[in-house]
Amino acid sequence: RVIFLWMAILFGAIINVSAQTLKYYSTDFCYKVKDEHGYWTKWTEWKPSNCLISVSLDRRVINIYSKTIQEFDIYDEMGESEDDSGHSYTLCCIDKDGLRCRIKFRLQDNGILQMYVEYNDAIYVYCIEERN
Repeated sequence: RVIFLWMAILFGAIINVSAQTLKYYSTDFCYKVKDEHGYWTKWTEWKPSNCLISVSLDRRVINIYSKTIQEFDIYDEMGESEDDSGHSYTLCCIDKDGLRCRIKFRLQDNGILQMYVEYNDAIYVYCIEERN
């Protein structure tokens, strides 16, 4: 239940938009895409990753500072959900090219925090750690 409390505090901050920026570093990255027949491929192998991710609550913007800087404007919140392996909080976003996506912060029951960037034809996952 400590994990649930942490999730409530973290994502409660997103809901209650305040002048705050949350910062994370990615540790690993993987993805999957839809093939030419519209079926999802298998997840790629995890690869080491080290990029800064910032969530600006007052500006409602998420930035991923990878080789190519990715910026997402938050336009809606789908809210919190729970399944048998963790808790999630999902945001509806638009990227710099005008494409809609969902960004989901997920805390696994094993303590691993992940950020999913979900498009209709691709899903990217970053394992993330809070920046001190």
